[in-house]
Amino acid sequence: MERFLNCRKMFHVEHLPRDVRNNLKIYKSLLLKWQKAINLVSRGTLNDVWTRHIEDSLQLLPFLRGKRVLDIGSGGGFPGMVLAVVSQNVEFLKQFEISESFNVTCVDSDQRKMTFLSEVARQTSTKVDIISDRIENVEGKFDTLTARGFSELKVLIKFAKKYSNYGVFLKGKKVEQEIEDASKFFRFDYEIFKSITDESGRIILVYNIEDVEDL
Repeated sequence: MERFLNCRKMFHVEHLPRDVRNNLKIYKSLLLKWQKAINLVSRGTLNDVWTRHIEDSLQLLPFLRGKRVLDIGSGGGFPGMVLAVVSQNVEFLKQFEISESFNVTCVDSDQRKMTFLSEVARQTSTKVDIISDRIENVEGKFDTLTARGFSELKVLIKFAKKYSNYGVFLKGKKVEQEIEDASKFFRFDYEIFKSITDESGRIILVYNIEDVEDL
């Protein structure tokens, strides 16, 4: 997987398949339009949506497992909706050793943001399940749990254990402290990779999760 993270150009707009590129451009355009009415992303990132949000989400592709991905606290759709946009282009996915398309479920309790994601899905013809509800109310099992900026690691691990026992999370420079805190509640294996979009950012994979005590 390290080799993928050393190839940032794979996620550059010019190197993406035409259908993926066009749909992500539509996504970006809708984001900038809807941002005027609802807070989808930090205002300070609006001048660099591609790197800060789209590439940041795309870099999770090499770490996904299975055919069912659950993205919690989806908000403006990062990473879940971005992954959904590219999920049907199998030729593109093969670069990341993904042999078949996968399904993405985006969950967030903010109805306005879920309405935005529904519009993105409609205009890009993206197959995605959008649930406007608290994550605690979601039922079912998934192969991979993803999240960005939703909560601290110990909470993410609790949901990973419930839904898939495998989580892929985008975290910041405090990830080591979050691991230490989470270890008080869970035993788990993990791997950490440097983000390709943020020097202080990290991707953490969490698996083989067992309870130490109730969270």
